[in-house]
Formats: sequence, C-alpha cells, structure tokens
Amino acid sequence: MRFGVCISSSQIETVAAAGYDFCELPARAVLPFEEDAAAIPALRAIADAPIRPESFNVLVPGDIPLCGPHADLSVLRSYLRRAFSRMASLGAAIAVLGSGAARRIPDGWPRDRALDQLADAIALAGEEAASCGIALALEHLNRQECNVFNTVGECAAFLRDRGLHGIYLLADLYHIEVEREPLDAVAAAMPQVVHVHVAGGERRSPDTPGYDYTGFMRVLRAAGYDARISAECRWDNLAEQAPAALAFMKAQWQEVG
Repeated sequence: MRFGVCISSSQIETVAAAGYDFCELPARAVLPFEEDAAAIPALRAIADAPIRPESFNVLVPGDIPLCGPHADLSVLRSYLRRAFSRMASLGAAIAVLGSGAARRIPDGWPRDRALDQLADAIALAGEEAASCGIALALEHLNRQECNVFNTVGECAAFLRDRGLHGIYLLADLYHIEVEREPLDAVAAAMPQVVHVHVAGGERRSPDTPGYDYTGFMRVLRAAGYDARISAECRWDNLAEQAPAALAFMKAQWQEVG
C-alpha cells in the first residue's frame, strides 16, 4: 500500500520529510488555464520535488459546469486535455472527479436532463484521462457539498446503469461517515474502487477518533485493495501532525491484515 496526503504544491517538502510515498494535489496546481510557457516554472518545481503527485483532485473548477444550461463539452475537452497532459508529465496515475460546484445540478434544471449531461461529461473525461494513461475516479460527496452522487453506491449504480466502462470510483471515509453509508454498500462497490481518501473524526487527522477507520480498512483488505490511500483532512499543524498520521495509517493497515 502507498500512503499519501492531499495538500497544496507548497507543502510537498513537508509531507516528503514526514515519509509519505506520494502527494495528492488539486488540478489547479498544473495551471490548466495557462499557456505552456507560463506554466513551466510551476510544473518544474513540482517535478523537482522529492515525491510525485500520483493523484490529483478537484478536477474541474466550478466555472466549467458539467450540467445545466451552460454546460459545454467542447470547453470541458479543451480544459481536460491540457490538465491531463500536464498531470501525466508529473507522474499522475489517478484523477479524482469530485468537483461539487461543477457537477451540482442547478435549481430548477430537470434532473433527468442533468444526469444525461453528467453521463456525457464523465464519459468524455474518462476518455481524455485514459488517453494520457490516467484513471478517472468519480468521488461521492455528501449532500451538504453537492446534490448528486452522494454515496459510493449511488456512484457505482450510475456508472453501471449508464454503461460508463473504464470509469472508476473513489471511496472517501469522511463522506461515508457523513452520509452514514453502510460499509456493506461500500464493499459491494469495491471492484470499481481505484483510490481512497481517509480522515479522522470531524475530518481531522486520521489518528483522531470518531470514524470507523478500522472497519473501513477491513473492507479494503477484504476486497484485495492495495493501491493508494490519501489522507484528506484539516490539519492544525501539518509539519507536526503528518508523521503521527502516517504512522497511524500504516499501523491500521497492518493491524487489519
């Protein structure tokens, strides 16, 4: 198992020093709206860092809506081609499609129409990601953050019902806890899961009690999952907390094994 943490590019050195295997950056870190010449310094700094960004999250910004009256697949395609090519150049294996603001169904917009648009957008994103050797993982977000795709089970059913092959899932302990999704439902979707996010109680460092971290690890182990786990949480002091969080994540993984 490889252990990482969701951070900004300015924090890579800190988590590398703590011993993490990889970092997970937001898509904006590759400056997808900038021309190549303007983006080169930022990309070079990431490339020269001691650990690689093996995954990226917040794939699509809110000003590129995936559904509603302003959704435009040509705009999405242009954005994704630049973003994915730069992510791939930095060693990315996973791109996480959470992006609650971009995928939110606008008030008054027909839900059936929105789901059709989302299916088209996800299919396009999956194709563009695959062309760069990246796996696209659809992330469930609790209903306080988005009004669609709120559980792992809902995401899995959508991909299955729409015939969206080659699109994968992310399982996030925080959203599982907020939505009180049964771990049995998560276990049923595990064959499609290619990435994982974890946190502790109140979305703090993973070693903070409050969530069924051990139970979640058992689900992953039982499914034969052995790829990457990223801590996605609020930190009071990243430099101080990161080493203990990593030690906890590794110990929990070994314990359930």
